[in-house]
Amino acid sequence: MTAALLMSCGSSDDSRRHRPAGSGSDSRKPLAWGHEQTIYVFADDRVWHFAEQHLRESIERYYFTTENETYFDLKRGDFESLQHFFRFKNLIFLGHLDSEEKVSQYVRERLTATVINSVEENGVGMFTRHNLWANDQLVLFMLGNTEENLLTYNMLQAEAVFEQFRAKFYERTEHKVYGLEIYPAGFFRDFPWSMKIPENYIIYKRDDAGNFISFLARRREQPDRYLSVYYEEMAVDNVTLEWVRNTRARLAWECYDEDEFAREDTRSYRIDFAGREVIKFSGRWQNRKHAVGGAFQSFAFYDERSNRAYLIDNSVFYPEGFKLPALIELEVISRTISLSNDNDKES
Repeated sequence: MTAALLMSCGSSDDSRRHRPAGSGSDSRKPLAWGHEQTIYVFADDRVWHFAEQHLRESIERYYFTTENETYFDLKRGDFESLQHFFRFKNLIFLGHLDSEEKVSQYVRERLTATVINSVEENGVGMFTRHNLWANDQLVLFMLGNTEENLLTYNMLQAEAVFEQFRAKFYERTEHKVYGLEIYPAGFFRDFPWSMKIPENYIIYKRDDAGNFISFLARRREQPDRYLSVYYEEMAVDNVTLEWVRNTRARLAWECYDEDEFAREDTRSYRIDFAGREVIKFSGRWQNRKHAVGGAFQSFAFYDERSNRAYLIDNSVFYPEGFKLPALIELEVISRTISLSNDNDKES
């Protein structure tokens, strides 16, 4: 990807700030430290022996970029050094009520009577606390009244555990992204859509018709992040996977100086996206002309009120390292899309 960049500027005011929702913060506590994709697990030896493999399979799941990247790195915490972990960002405690082992005993001694009664009554329980010992921290307790119930619950709740930590990862990303001012509302007056785009994303390319615009965030020792929005008039909903594939291929070739992708290097899903069901199309791109490549993801949907099809595309170029954090940043921004008729009353 080549870059002929147009700079953007503006004055500072409160309307230029986007304040993300989330679990909130507690400035009275020290800031959590550690890598946001590392999760430390505290469990007694037998529990860890039987729970480890399933925890890794559910939490260290892969996202396909130019390689298989994991969302999280799971590590067993040393209980004897627990005092050194109280300020880490992501912690999991596994314990059961009928054990006198160190971790289970520690957890049990710190539970309220209400929690203990709930676990005894239901056999299991999962409890999360934000900012428990540090600001920007997520601590999850998974409990059973017996070891067997705990281990079974660990398997049954695999998706829920992953989603809690993934949601926290997205939330942290969102707060970092929106530490900067965003483009003013007036910037989008000629578009049928708007988006909360930080001003460090400068205009990269746009077409004369206004149907396509692309932004680029570039900073030394960080990934190049491209975000584009394309729309076209469409009388009936024809936003199929084939349309997404063909449209993305055409735009990448024309607007990104002959970027392309191979069908076998892509994945597709249907997901909830900003209150809409969309097709997510992702994979890796390459550019033979410039001998470079990277990862991309696209989100496509049809708006029946305006009879328009939309394709939001995110691309990352970063040969030095992992691309998933940058893709998540781009997705966080993309999810803020709002159509000009979103507030229209249904007829």
